[in-house]
Amino acid sequence: QRYGYTQMINNATLTNSSYKLRLAQDITLYLAEIGMDIPGWDDELGKKYWLEDSVWQGTREAIETIMGATDYLEQYFAINIVFEPLVGELFRSGFLMQASAANHDFITPPVVSAAEADYERNLANTIDLIYLLANDEVHGAANKALFQGWIKKHGALADKAAIGLQPIWSMPHSKPISFQDVRASSEERIAQTLGELGLKR
Repeated sequence: QRYGYTQMINNATLTNSSYKLRLAQDITLYLAEIGMDIPGWDDELGKKYWLEDSVWQGTREAIETIMGATDYLEQYFAINIVFEPLVGELFRSGFLMQASAANHDFITPPVVSAAEADYERNLANTIDLIYLLANDEVHGAANKALFQGWIKKHGALADKAAIGLQPIWSMPHSKPISFQDVRASSEERIAQTLGELGLKR
């Protein structure tokens, strides 16, 4: 946030971060509430699966690569332009929101839906900023070349992460939507966003 140089950019990036923190808190409280009602609930299993389950290792790599970037604009770009449509929204909207209600879980969707609304706001302010930078009269061409490099780098990791998550779609008893259909929607989403910015995959 401190590298934003203007109050408007600072506020946008800081708000993006606060939305993520709020969602993490919501999920933590939700799981704590569930844990009190399920015999044998183990709070440590989530961390264990995240660190060890092969399904999640591509997602871990993608996230850790983003968070390891030293350019904070790269983090902002990679999260909202690349990772969210290809992995975050894919799992959140394409799996949790679809499979939960279809399997008689009507509590998860309201919790997760807050993240969907947050992402729409985050994406809108990211597009506005990146559009200005990509169309700058002096530095636009160099900025676009930089952005294309970020798309290639983070897009490859996001694709790997998304493919790694595919087995999750076979787990629920009721399967209202296929992984292939969800993946096609995510590809369409990122293509539309990049098109607005004059960028491509």
